[in-house]
Amino acid sequence: MIEQNQDATLILAPLGAQGTPRLWLGNKKAAADTEFLTRAGIDVVFNCTKDLPFAAQIPHQYRVPVDDNLEPQEIQNMLAWSPEIIAKLMKEYKRGGVILVHCHAGMQRSAAVVAMFIIALTGQPAEKVMGFIRYKRPIAFFPEANFKQAILGFEKQLRAEMHSRTHNI
Repeated sequence: MIEQNQDATLILAPLGAQGTPRLWLGNKKAAADTEFLTRAGIDVVFNCTKDLPFAAQIPHQYRVPVDDNLEPQEIQNMLAWSPEIIAKLMKEYKRGGVILVHCHAGMQRSAAVVAMFIIALTGQPAEKVMGFIRYKRPIAFFPEANFKQAILGFEKQLRAEMHSRTHNI
């Protein structure tokens, strides 16, 4: 089983010795590498750019239209898109999809989306999740998390929603 190449890193592996790797974090080269996509069994791509094309072989394609230019508006855009993005990612993950989340370099936008997904999946705090992602893919969030405020905002919204649900039963 491949777990990493220079362009993509396996973030969430299957439980146990069997099964297909489930969640990859990568860059634009990984997203265009048809050999890698086939070998990894990727059938879902979340493209965290406004303009990079999708590989034609991918049946499930989602675009996250956010720029990584450190502008406050783009950080707000990431936060605004996050509930829809994470709901779709969760649906594909629960369906059993093998997912690649990528942006231009696989460092900021895509890492932020993966962080929000893992927060939603596990309930772990943002700082712990970001540390886990950095451990798996050291270039992630380098030199710091450009979308940290969006990640923290998503975590806060998720916790408020969970709190509301438990108190409205």
